[in-house]
Amino acid sequence: RSCSEMLSLSACFGAAILVGAGLRPAEIRPTSVAPVARARLASPVASAAEVEVVDVVVIGSGLAGLSCGALLASRGLEVAVLEQHYEIGGCAHAFTVGLDGRTIPSARLAKEPQTPVFHFEAGPSLYSGLSPAASPNPLKHVFQMIGEEPEWIEYDTWGAHLPEVPEGYELSIGADNFKQILRTYGGPAAADDWAKLETALRPLSKGVMALPSTAVRGDLGVLLTMGLKYPRAFLDVLLNAGKIVAPFDVEAYGVRDPFLKNYLDLLAFLLQGLPANGTLTAVMAYMVEDFYRPGAVMDFPRGGSGQMVAALARGVTKHAGCSVRTSAAVQRVLVE
Repeated sequence: RSCSEMLSLSACFGAAILVGAGLRPAEIRPTSVAPVARARLASPVASAAEVEVVDVVVIGSGLAGLSCGALLASRGLEVAVLEQHYEIGGCAHAFTVGLDGRTIPSARLAKEPQTPVFHFEAGPSLYSGLSPAASPNPLKHVFQMIGEEPEWIEYDTWGAHLPEVPEGYELSIGADNFKQILRTYGGPAAADDWAKLETALRPLSKGVMALPSTAVRGDLGVLLTMGLKYPRAFLDVLLNAGKIVAPFDVEAYGVRDPFLKNYLDLLAFLLQGLPANGTLTAVMAYMVEDFYRPGAVMDFPRGGSGQMVAALARGVTKHAGCSVRTSAAVQRVLVE
């Protein structure tokens, strides 16, 4: 998906088969009940002497799986990330096609870099909060923790063809740019509707923007990681929790202008593939704050979205005993 809040670490760690599981592409077997047990990795036809032992196996090399593997590897664990596809990246993977119309795997292209190809991207296209050093974007935090990151290109406009403007025009972010769009293409109430929406969402965004996702926990330890370190923001989120986690209701926030409603649906779809009324209010509050503050910019990795995936993969493979493997399907997971 494509959104400012690219991923949550809770979902990221759900991608892993954690310490204590023994993994084979055909099956996973616990090797020990001890908390320090390691995982066994082997092909279905491997002999006992060929079995490889690692601490953690991560199944899937999407942004979540690679983030999980890279973070664990950065803490000294031996990690194997297994991907059934011949390209890593999951929904965010990039791919190339030769002049004959056939896909060329990146492994082959690395050996034949002069091959003329067309580059394509499979998923995310809209990014923000990744170029600043201080950012609430959790993917930025992952890049910082693993010490790997793409080079970011900043921009504040992009082209679009909308029903109201079929000939196309430039969409802009930033407070002044967006107000000009509303005056040009919206109805007479568009600017007032936007002002009402900003007034309602900005108080919610303060807590959302101030709390790093890496501090979120599902137990009482959250009082230490969030309550003590970020008391004001934590209190704001608690007080507004009902609104923050509720689906975003455009009508309830007083938005009546058709152009603005369609525009919010467009942004919500670009963020996570859903219309505005299927998006959490927290995400819309983040968008209003991050996209339309003074001086706001969007980010894009130089070389394409595949460079984000490559950076996460380097966060795994640069550590001894760690690997990211393609064409490595897991057939069964057995728990005994």
